[in-house]
Amino acid sequence: MKLLEVIPIARGISAETLTYFTASEVAIGSIVKVPLRKKTIPAIVLSLQEVSEAKSSIKDLAYSVRKIKEIKSFDLILPKFMEASKEIADYLAASTGSVMNSIIPKNILLNADKLKIEIKAGAANSRPHEKFVLQADDEERYANYRSFIREEFAKGFSVFFCLPTIQDIKKTFEVLSKGIEQYAFILHSGMPKKEVLKNWMKVLSEAHPVLIIATGSYLSVPRSDIGAIIVDKENSSAYKSQVRPYLDVRKFSEILSEKMKIKMIFGDLLLRTETIWRHGQGEFIEFSPLKFRSLSTATQEIIDMKKIKGESEKSPFKIVSNELEHLVRTTQKNNEHMFIFVARRGLSPTTLCNDCGTIVLCSFCKAPTVLHRSNKENFFLCHRCGERRNALEKCANCDSWNLTALGIGMEKVYEELSGKFPSVKIFKMDADSAPTHRIACQTIKKFYESPGSVLLGTEMALVYLNEKIANSAVVSIDSFFSLPDFRINEKVLNILLKIRFFTAKNFIIQTRDASQKVMEYAVKGNLAEFYRDEINNRESLEYPPFSTLIKITVSGEKKKVADEMDKLEKYLEPRHLAIFPAFTPFAKGKYSMHALMKIPRGGWIDRALLDKLRNLPPYFNINVDPESLL
Repeated sequence: MKLLEVIPIARGISAETLTYFTASEVAIGSIVKVPLRKKTIPAIVLSLQEVSEAKSSIKDLAYSVRKIKEIKSFDLILPKFMEASKEIADYLAASTGSVMNSIIPKNILLNADKLKIEIKAGAANSRPHEKFVLQADDEERYANYRSFIREEFAKGFSVFFCLPTIQDIKKTFEVLSKGIEQYAFILHSGMPKKEVLKNWMKVLSEAHPVLIIATGSYLSVPRSDIGAIIVDKENSSAYKSQVRPYLDVRKFSEILSEKMKIKMIFGDLLLRTETIWRHGQGEFIEFSPLKFRSLSTATQEIIDMKKIKGESEKSPFKIVSNELEHLVRTTQKNNEHMFIFVARRGLSPTTLCNDCGTIVLCSFCKAPTVLHRSNKENFFLCHRCGERRNALEKCANCDSWNLTALGIGMEKVYEELSGKFPSVKIFKMDADSAPTHRIACQTIKKFYESPGSVLLGTEMALVYLNEKIANSAVVSIDSFFSLPDFRINEKVLNILLKIRFFTAKNFIIQTRDASQKVMEYAVKGNLAEFYRDEINNRESLEYPPFSTLIKITVSGEKKKVADEMDKLEKYLEPRHLAIFPAFTPFAKGKYSMHALMKIPRGGWIDRALLDKLRNLPPYFNINVDPESLL
């Protein structure tokens, strides 16, 4: 009889390891299915010990050890992958099991016993581990990637090409698989389960080096000859998980490449500020000289909507400038295509009372409601919790009917343009009009097939635009600057650069806040000046890369949350905590507060602090390196 120590692969299990009795033969590192509570979950075998040698350790366990009559074990991951999972778990102050649950696809875990895999130990990699950065436009980056992949193939190495979204994978596969179609494979959650399993087996059975184009969860593929990991669109926030343990695929990829001693490349049109700074510190090598001047063939202009010619201060609020109207007419006349970016969905992002200034809020989460229009009547919709109610209501504070909608939403721009240009075909792409990937693909196809048409889109549309467009405009982006988020300037610049990149002829930006330098940096393609401003601001405020941020969130009844934060502050002394309400403090009837720690660069992982964080009750939500402080 043996004592089996395993790492449970499941969310919501605080224990790092669990222990079972078994009489079955099982190998360390293999996947087993074990009973836990009333479920059967996958787990990874960490160690084996004869029961006779482990009597004292059994007595010290806080739970009774269950006996397993039969265990089906099967290989699934490489040992280096497990090592990387343990290291990232420490970094995230999470359990190894919760990390593996995030980074190994459910379809693979649940069907691992059906995948007859013989994991071969690859030959020792004698090459030095190197980390590269590549900042250039898409065309230049992908030309570099094609050459690099073929060089790796010639040396006998496979390449894992990581991307943040399914649409990115589809576009990239078309570009990179030309000439090597039989050795290129895609893996992502949008594929049918059978196709995922089929491609997984093809990747593992192919004798020739392969190109795997996939999302981050497929880094677990146990192909021992992978010689490089490429993480493209490195600036995308989609790489950071929105649920515990808040895994960042970019960080995990870096750790995994170090464990495997293989090459690592981060690439994007605009790399993250932290990544550029680390390159300056010698942590990354230039794959090719970083491009800090983004070029464009388009004529570019910033339109200050506060200084519209021929209008007085008493003129009504104008959504569409004369320049934008002219550009729509030009698009129609020349049978071209035009993209118009709108920051927010709905008619208006904010509604307030003209008498007392109170903003109309969601009844449940207290977030500002967004005014929408349906065929029958206007309604307020909370984009956070989904509450919907009739817009015919009085001010909750002073009982006044004098409510005014402010800001520019997608529906308002659509109404304005439809009224002015009834003969122009206008498409919309946001979470309301294109709620699924299939509908989004259909919309973009119809748009490209309709000369003289206009596409209105939020940020989600940028992923689907895969061909050059003659004209582009930004109707509203100012609302982003109202968010108290230290990454917001980088986010705005990234959006503007993407639009500018696929625009061939004319690009205009409408703004009511022309003082924002980001606009000028975007139209000039001046990435160097932006980086200098941004890195200086972050240094003065001790934000990344000069610190590691740890955000701890507690939600519940307001007084209890405040009490828990007081206890947390004392528990983590002498560490300094900045405690503040969430940007939208109420969500689904619960009140949320954040506690923020800034740990000087190089100070994390601190083992004493890590132990304290891991011992916190599960209602303390820990997020290391959060994408946002909101």
